[in-house]
Amino acid sequence: MRNLALLTILASSVVLPLAAQANDKHNHSDNDKRVAFYDKNGGGEQHFRPQHFIHKYYRPLHSARKQYGSLKVALWGDEFYNDDPDTKSIMVEQTIQSMNEHHLDFTIFVGDTKNGHSECTDSAIGQDIEDIFNKLNAPTMYSVGDNEWVDCHRTSNGSYDPIERLDYLRSVFFDKNINQGEHGFKVERQGELGQAYSENSRFVKHNVEFVALHIPGSNNNLVVTNKQCAKKSNRTQANCDAATVEYNARNKQNIQWLKEAFDEARTNRYAGVLVAIQADIFFPFELSDGGYQDDFLPQLDENNGYADFFHTLVEEVKTYSGKVVLVHGDSHYFKVDKPMFNDDGSLTNNFTRVEVFGSKDNNWVEMIVDPLTENVFSFKQVTLK
Repeated sequence: MRNLALLTILASSVVLPLAAQANDKHNHSDNDKRVAFYDKNGGGEQHFRPQHFIHKYYRPLHSARKQYGSLKVALWGDEFYNDDPDTKSIMVEQTIQSMNEHHLDFTIFVGDTKNGHSECTDSAIGQDIEDIFNKLNAPTMYSVGDNEWVDCHRTSNGSYDPIERLDYLRSVFFDKNINQGEHGFKVERQGELGQAYSENSRFVKHNVEFVALHIPGSNNNLVVTNKQCAKKSNRTQANCDAATVEYNARNKQNIQWLKEAFDEARTNRYAGVLVAIQADIFFPFELSDGGYQDDFLPQLDENNGYADFFHTLVEEVKTYSGKVVLVHGDSHYFKVDKPMFNDDGSLTNNFTRVEVFGSKDNNWVEMIVDPLTENVFSFKQVTLK
């Protein structure tokens, strides 16, 4: 009779198990039973008593923990909406100080660098925001929102041409293959630097992939009704047709970037994928008690600027074994939930959504990323007074 033992190594696959056996006819005690393993580092097949195995391989397991460790990341966006410049300045400095005191690895800003009724000047959407990013001791991944370009056609925003404002943002923030801030690190960008789609980026840290997609509010710049075209605006139909052309082209690039990111995650067996966008694609639906199936899914049609993105996201999440987090802003209501369901009504367990604080509230979310934990991502709110 043979006794079988299996030791599972939860780290950087230092060894591969071959077999474990001990023969009772020799009357070995449990401590004398030996386990056969193949050493990937060149030692060939080796036999150890279990207690000797633990001592021999504890150091590599510990090294795996040291190699990956954990990341501390700030999630924020839709901030500093206060119209009073003095109050806004105080909020900005308070947020910067708070983040710097937390010794972050990086931050993720999910768009809307100003409110929706102020002018879209170069300073308001450019230099003022660069100054904020540069005061942080950590680099920032920036996913563009609607207030800094899509809604700039509004008369209260200065009746700017949104396409021109988007070109300006790309030339200011995405003309280098590094993140925002004085301490930026290298990222991969879609498109030529400073040109179309260069705002889409991704990078990998600690076996987790971080992806920025340009999916802003205001229906993702898809204009399908007269109200969407003319509300609070002097836009012509030609202007609105141009907006839809822009949406269609960028939407294709977004889908491609998303699929490529998940392909890379599967190939390299990343522990998790984080996708950062600005738009709250679920608003205003209540998703519980059948709301997801009965209300939310049916309205994802050709007039919905987020339909292609969400349908693609569902496909990618359900064919990926790691954890997925979608981070967004837009609705200014902090929440962490699981707003994706399987066909049978059960939750899609590997998907989580985080919506950041916003508007006149400058609180932020601290995210810990640890690829060696079960959920990979964990969150807690940082509230400021």
